[in-house]
Amino acid sequence: MNSKIIAENFIKIASQLGEYKSLICLNGDLPDQNFFSQINLPVIAVDGAANHLHTINITPELIIGDLDSINNELFANVKRIHKPDQNYFSDFEKTIFELEKSNLLPTIILGINGGFLDHILNNIGIFIRTNSIFFASNQIGLIIQNTLEIEVPRNTKLSLFGAPNATVSSNGLKWELNHYKMQTFQNNSCFNRTNKDNLKLDIHDGKALAIFYLDNISDAGSSN
Repeated sequence: MNSKIIAENFIKIASQLGEYKSLICLNGDLPDQNFFSQINLPVIAVDGAANHLHTINITPELIIGDLDSINNELFANVKRIHKPDQNYFSDFEKTIFELEKSNLLPTIILGINGGFLDHILNNIGIFIRTNSIFFASNQIGLIIQNTLEIEVPRNTKLSLFGAPNATVSSNGLKWELNHYKMQTFQNNSCFNRTNKDNLKLDIHDGKALAIFYLDNISDAGSSN
């Protein structure tokens, strides 16, 4: 599936989830220029992500972090917020704080899945504390706290995880959940699929991380 269709599918789902005020780019895997052209939001680079954006001809409106990784010559005319303290907060956390002060949340987070595994897990932990969504490798991720009703194509692949704990019921999954207790790294619902065009997820307590695939994934679970 080409990047244009992926972007269109992302917009269809994201529009059901809320209105977003910015795009945060982490220094991980980023989509191509076509994705940015279809989502007209201010682009905020987290430190070294600015260099990556430059390679796909995207200029961020703002760069935030300790700024130890950026090419200063490339971004001489770009607004920057220098936050040097690395003792307690990562550049990602600093960016969330700054966007909250500037009324640029909720946001769409890109590049959350780049780097070493511990870095990715830390990014996910920070993401869970936001009221935002992420796009990564043709997937969209969000946190659910109450009830989510959403239209997605039948046979859409998705996974649900406790964040860190949740009790979940569903209507519209191939393997339905009935007050199923989830806990991070223990009980989850990985590689499930929708069997209706309308999906309802009820979170009776806690929070759940939902990850939806935006393209067709063929595997054993996709067979009827």
